[in-house]
Amino acid sequence: MHTPLQQHFLSLKHLLRYVKGTADFGIQLRSGSLSLRAYADSDWAGDPFDRKSTTGYCLFLGENLISWCVKKQPTVARSSTEAEYRALATAATDIIWIRCLLADFQFSITAPTFLYCDNVSAIALAHNPDQIADIFTKVLPRIPFLTLRNKLLVSPAPSA
Repeated sequence: MHTPLQQHFLSLKHLLRYVKGTADFGIQLRSGSLSLRAYADSDWAGDPFDRKSTTGYCLFLGENLISWCVKKQPTVARSSTEAEYRALATAATDIIWIRCLLADFQFSITAPTFLYCDNVSAIALAHNPDQIADIFTKVLPRIPFLTLRNKLLVSPAPSA
């Protein structure tokens, strides 16, 4: 704001033209199911000046868009997976809040809320329950503990 450039002025004009051209737009509401679903995405290091990523998500109740957000992430992500996970975490907090709000209004939603993302690495990470580092941070049942300990190649010393 203190040192605007021509690029900023052009971006502002673009935004104002869009707002003027869509002033009569609105969000339609339709009756239907009370299932929740959300979609989240990020653009890794999308800001060319500070390399911060942008989080974007939208939340639907049935077919109705009820919540959305676009926000620059507060810190620089080291990978697209990290940026995507931050976007998913932000969307998940909104999902929890919406579910609590609906419960306060006596709307019972028993089905799980699906949170969709398109980052292959983030999906693979979420589907991998066999995280070797869990042995350092969690109390594990015997079998998972032994499995992870074996993956670290920890074994009794050979007897002499």
